Amino acid sequence: MLKRWSLFIPAVLILLTISGCSRPSDAEITEAENGESKNAPRAFAVEALEVSKGNLITEIIGSGTISGVKEALVVSETQGIIEEVSFELGTQVEKGETLVQVDSEIARLNMEQAGEQLENARIDYQTKQNLLEKGGASQAEVLRARSALRGAEARYKQTQKAFEDCSITAPISGYIAEKPASATIGNYLSPGMQVAKVVDLTTLRLQISVGEGVIGRIQGGNRASVIIPAACEGESYTAEVIAIAAGSSPGTGSYPVVLEFKNECGPSIKSGMSAEAVITPAEGPESLIIPTLALARRNEQNVVFVSEGGTAKLRPVKLGRQIGNRIEILEGLETDELLIVSGITSLSEGDPVEPTTIGKSGSWK
Repeated sequence: MLKRWSLFIPAVLILLTISGCSRPSDAEITEAENGESKNAPRAFAVEALEVSKGNLITEIIGSGTISGVKEALVVSETQGIIEEVSFELGTQVEKGETLVQVDSEIARLNMEQAGEQLENARIDYQTKQNLLEKGGASQAEVLRARSALRGAEARYKQTQKAFEDCSITAPISGYIAEKPASATIGNYLSPGMQVAKVVDLTTLRLQISVGEGVIGRIQGGNRASVIIPAACEGESYTAEVIAIAAGSSPGTGSYPVVLEFKNECGPSIKSGMSAEAVITPAEGPESLIIPTLALARRNEQNVVFVSEGGTAKLRPVKLGRQIGNRIEILEGLETDELLIVSGITSLSEGDPVEPTTIGKSGSWK
């Protein structure tokens, strides 16, 4: 009997050992649970915009060259030898200041002679008028004397102007922008020859060209921001739309728009410098707008992805007008939905996502 128990006890111990080894520990259970979670698909971290309405056109950009509001070509109205030139390029001049003096001796003599003739005609007319009152002259003689006086006045004014034209003056205040080689002492000046260009830079003008898709959103008085890269370290100036073309340019098909603004930088701004303008357009009808970066092509369709309950959902959309990187959505989206705008090339229908909202689609640029 004792021998049987001695054989049985080791067998029981072996069975207990085997059964103890086969039971999973708490750590093993935890590892198994973690293994199951590792097999679950990871959510994509994406950026998203809240779908909203807005204006398709938020800014209108154009470029052109600066000019002064007042720019005058100084042209000779007389002829003769240049005796004096009193300006150089960049010189600041005042309205009426003499720029070029032409030999005026003959013009002065002609004016003096015409002045004497005018005085004689005035005396003759007065004498005839007095004689008429006393019966010593006829009405016809008085009329002839008056006609001669008027002729003498006209001749005097002509010679006076010819004398004054020998002094060529600045028609406006400003800076000398051009000085032709002909404006040199000793040169012979003829009528119609240019001697200078004066530019008033107190107020500046910028003409840009815009397309037909945006011209309807520009109105007189619209505000704009103007940057002149070559002057004043690219500082921005506030401008105003003062003129809009009634038709397109035949050469380009675009529409000229003129902006005007005060020169707050001084003479460092030059006529002819390049400038860029950003016009704030007039308010227009709102529509559902998204950025083009949210669009994708799947199965020859335009699609977007939205986040619904942490899952990416594919939406076919119907597109409207596009301006820059903004586009209208006519069908396929509703306001307040969460539009995915990053990582869309790697997304598929049903992928888990973790969206971070970064703004509204209607105001996104």
